[in-house]
Amino acid sequence: MKSGLAALVIAMIEIKENNLLKQGTIRLMATTGEEVGEAGSQKFFEDGYSKDIDALVIAEPSVDTIVNTHKGSMNFKITSTGQSAHSSMPHLGHNAINQLMGYLTKANKIFNEDRRENTTLGKLVMSPTIFNGGNQVNSVPEYAQAELNVRTIPEFDNEEVKAIFNELANKYNSERHEIDVDIMMSLNSVFTDSDTLITKLAQSLGNKYFGSQPEIKSSPGVTDASNLLVDKPNNFNFIFYGLGLTSMAHQTNEYVKKDVYVKFADLYKDLFIDLSEKL
Repeated sequence: MKSGLAALVIAMIEIKENNLLKQGTIRLMATTGEEVGEAGSQKFFEDGYSKDIDALVIAEPSVDTIVNTHKGSMNFKITSTGQSAHSSMPHLGHNAINQLMGYLTKANKIFNEDRRENTTLGKLVMSPTIFNGGNQVNSVPEYAQAELNVRTIPEFDNEEVKAIFNELANKYNSERHEIDVDIMMSLNSVFTDSDTLITKLAQSLGNKYFGSQPEIKSSPGVTDASNLLVDKPNNFNFIFYGLGLTSMAHQTNEYVKKDVYVKFADLYKDLFIDLSEKL
């Protein structure tokens, strides 16, 4: 992402210094917190910086593909509160782990058995990822907590997922259990058409600079587009296309080849000029 950001900046500097932009405006939005929560792009959206844009390019590492759509992502923290007791007299307490395991089992069943599927993104995916509870082996636990991630699709969106978790918690709580649902992050899925102006221009430039036309694909991961494209139509001009291989993300010693870095600065320059003339 650092190389992608630098390539965007270089392209804009060269366009400015050589007076290559005859119409329109290019806006650089360098964000913080993209990996978790996307607070930077949320702030840009709230302050109106994405309201008047006609296209969006995100420089995620994807030299091998052009991505125009991706799943959403939600992080949940589910807390279960019970009553401590000695394990020899469990009837005097209330096991928070059992309560939480029951809740998660029902949630898993609801989400895993849902048949809705997006033709590009596939099905919604729910993954419990962290579980903590109890403090000693001979004591009924009074506290347990789980964290989980849900990857959403347009057909099964964030609001519906939120409602399911809350309704299930309300059902448990009405039966004298205590389950609390905390949504730590909620990023919407992004779904745009594959035959927009920007995808066609990017494919042509990919072929020009790298000798082959990149495929247009979807991504299971999320980007700042979740915030920046709120309320944008499906035919909006959006891609993430950038330096480095997608498979390199989060690997030890990530790198970008120097020639790819130099070429992408020129590719972005051409892309921005073409877009400004044709939008």
